[in-house]
Amino acid sequence: MKNIIKDKDKLISQIQRLYKNEDHFILLESQMMNHPASKITYIAVGSEASIRAYGDEIRITEGAEEKVLKKDPWMALKDFRSSHQDWCFGFLGYDLKNYTERLSSSNKVLIKTPDLFLFTPEVVLEIDIEKGIKSLKGDIPTDLAQTIIEDEIKLKIENQISKKEYLEKIVNAQKHIQEGDFYEINLSHPIEFSFQGKAWDLYQKMKSIGPVPFGSYIRVEGFEICSASPERFLSRKRNIISSQPIKGTISRSEEDDKLRIEALSNSEKERAENLMIVDLVRNDMSKISKKGTVKVSNLFEIQSFETVHQMVSTVEAEVDEGVNSVEILKACFPMGSMTGAPKVSAMKTIEKLEDYKRGIYSGAIGYITPDDDFDFSVVIRTAIIKNDYLVYPVGGAITSDSDPELEWEETLIKAKAITKMIN
Repeated sequence: MKNIIKDKDKLISQIQRLYKNEDHFILLESQMMNHPASKITYIAVGSEASIRAYGDEIRITEGAEEKVLKKDPWMALKDFRSSHQDWCFGFLGYDLKNYTERLSSSNKVLIKTPDLFLFTPEVVLEIDIEKGIKSLKGDIPTDLAQTIIEDEIKLKIENQISKKEYLEKIVNAQKHIQEGDFYEINLSHPIEFSFQGKAWDLYQKMKSIGPVPFGSYIRVEGFEICSASPERFLSRKRNIISSQPIKGTISRSEEDDKLRIEALSNSEKERAENLMIVDLVRNDMSKISKKGTVKVSNLFEIQSFETVHQMVSTVEAEVDEGVNSVEILKACFPMGSMTGAPKVSAMKTIEKLEDYKRGIYSGAIGYITPDDDFDFSVVIRTAIIKNDYLVYPVGGAITSDSDPELEWEETLIKAKAITKMIN
């Protein structure tokens, strides 16, 4: 099968088309060949067992049987992993925060999805850009000679916060900062669209507009997710855990791109924002790591994407061999770049200032291996789709010296991956 890798996009589309009627399908795709975090692509298909959480209502499906119980979702996931030491793919929704801290979520739900969804697949395929395709579980499909037909995508904005209202929220957030509630807060707003076409085709168009190291497409139980995330939440390889928070964004320009990179790299404001989140991540990691092993291995690196340059730092730590991966994920969840610092105070104010329940947005998408290693991306630049309705949240970090007008413009830049397709 190695010869097919000459056209990886075609191979992936053929596999997706082959499994188009399968209710459990997830693609975790490396889209940038020159990116250090973007080497391996995974496809997981079919479900032998799955776990879903709606608050503390847990639904576990094994074959044709489903059981429902009341339990802390993190504990339920830990038990599920104990019973299924296998590959697991899926997502962790933002509102799992309510079971890491004394928090709640009562804002409007835009699309009802589980707070947690992971499944053990029947088939796991690995695509390596250098080594080809291989099966990690199940069989490699052989019937791939199908014609790939793209349907027309039609998008129309149905609802979006007004600029005036968002600026007022920023000013309100800055008052909280001045009163000492927190130093930084991530404030977001959802853009709601009517949607016609296939979500898979939307995912392909998003990729063509701006490839990312952590692309993902998920189709499960009546809804779909198209994610173009540039950010790693957390990974584990044996006893080393790593996180790569992003804070600091500037738009790209054909005329003066090098100057823009230099401006971002030297911006005291952006460095301060990034450092706040780095310190938060270090603090989260210290809860679960060996004493004295947390370190910043790369600070203020500038990474370039199709529409923006971003400031990325890397934080690493060492954990004991026997530490459960669910405990590691819980200790660091959700990603500090999506909350602010201090974390709990920022999340309480997010609930007050935002008008919607984040759901999957700001959570994490990824996998856990049979050996308990894992890799999860942050759910940003992500469309959540159900029927003919699509939600695409965008946001940014607010500090005391943020310019509300520029913060509004930054959210619009981040929405370009999808607003470019509006007909």
